[in-house]
Amino acid sequence: MPRYAGAATTVAVNRADGRVAVLQGAVLSVYPDASASAAAASFEIPGSDPAVLEFHGNQILYATHGVSEMPFVFVAVSAEGRERLAWPNSGISELFPTDTSRLTLDGKGVFGFLLLDPAARTFFGLADEIPLGAGVAATYRFAGEKLLARGSAGFAAVLALTPDDMLLAITRGGLMRYRSPGGVAWKREGTGGDWRIADVDLRAGVAVAVDAAGAAVATGLENGEPRWRCAVAGAQVRDARLLHDGRALVLTGGSEGQVVALDPATGRPAGPQPGAECERDGLSQVFAGWLAKAKSLAELVDLTTPAGSAWLIRGADGWYEVKHAQ
Repeated sequence: MPRYAGAATTVAVNRADGRVAVLQGAVLSVYPDASASAAAASFEIPGSDPAVLEFHGNQILYATHGVSEMPFVFVAVSAEGRERLAWPNSGISELFPTDTSRLTLDGKGVFGFLLLDPAARTFFGLADEIPLGAGVAATYRFAGEKLLARGSAGFAAVLALTPDDMLLAITRGGLMRYRSPGGVAWKREGTGGDWRIADVDLRAGVAVAVDAAGAAVATGLENGEPRWRCAVAGAQVRDARLLHDGRALVLTGGSEGQVVALDPATGRPAGPQPGAECERDGLSQVFAGWLAKAKSLAELVDLTTPAGSAWLIRGADGWYEVKHAQ
């Protein structure tokens, strides 16, 4: 039986403390952890076809449709149901946030990335020296309604740790950390070709990107030093996550994609593997069905509960909890 039943049920896990936000029908419930039988809070979501997207800090981000005659709306709410920001709206979100904007990792705001045009230059108050078409990394802090934006032709993507602390992928490969105040904290140059930011683990102090060659590359958050690089023979990494126990979980692309938990030091499979543990629990079809459609690791979540470590995987009829072998 699924841990959280329902084909349309969506789930977001708070990586920092293990809380779980579960949206079933029109009810969003927040559980202390994945093993809890009772929710700490529950509240109704307006609109139709809602989906919970993220849970960072004490904020949850969800999307819904058909509210106030808008085709879609994104809403950031506290874990107790207090609305912090909804967009698009006629105020702050004239140009930002957008449908690709997400919560900062501390949950204190939202961030997004867009390309500079005349309207964006005026909206953000960016200097004339920044060329049109440059990348713009923007954040919005809930407290004080503070907007921060930086633009550069060298920006390719952003993931904000806080509303004042951005991790940026830079053109032609590499990463950069930018803080306000303070400016550039460090810059790690790549070897050519764009990098994609895949994951940031604040507790471990590590960011993981996928480089132009399709390998997972880890960088220290504090100083920007290289940590490790993992390539999968004969395949390109599509997505990657850092696991609680220090391993790296990678999803490879191609006609026969695979999911492998690796030892970053060796680049070889190590420890409990999600496919094998699903098979042990009689959930091979659930795993195979997920893998056949998987474009990212968003619906295969590594979590820790009072009962031990587990995977949370989305199946056709809900989300299943698969405990790690002891």
